[in-house]
Amino acid sequence: MGNVIVTKNLKASRSAVWEVLADYPNIAAWNSGIKHSEATSDATSGVGAQRHCDLSPVGGLEETIREWEPETRMVISIDEVTTLPIKTGLAAFDLVDGGDSTSVTITYDFEMKGGPIGAAMGPVMKGQLEKGFGGFLDDLEIAAQAV
Repeated sequence: MGNVIVTKNLKASRSAVWEVLADYPNIAAWNSGIKHSEATSDATSGVGAQRHCDLSPVGGLEETIREWEPETRMVISIDEVTTLPIKTGLAAFDLVDGGDSTSVTITYDFEMKGGPIGAAMGPVMKGQLEKGFGGFLDDLEIAAQAV
């Protein structure tokens, strides 16, 4: 099991950051790492809401919200991954109010496909994930500033 933790202080209010994250099915509207996203359940927010994401440049995710604490915490399970060497994952998004800014920490636990060979690739994947989540937070900041 691999683990990645990325934190950034966003120049946007916690309510604006949450508003962007809470529009769960529409992550592709602001996240440059997602080509297309859509709800795959009747629920579009809160525990149990599901979505599909087509990643850029390749790959796809099936995701489900597992925890939902408005303006504080969201936890998403990555239930199925296509094309990428990750088998499953769990991403926690924790928001801390700083007045006119918000500290956002992403904690991502993941399991690699491919047994021992896949596990050996874990450190490489960790570096790619850290870079990807850094870009995610940059995109989130821009989207939250536009709210």
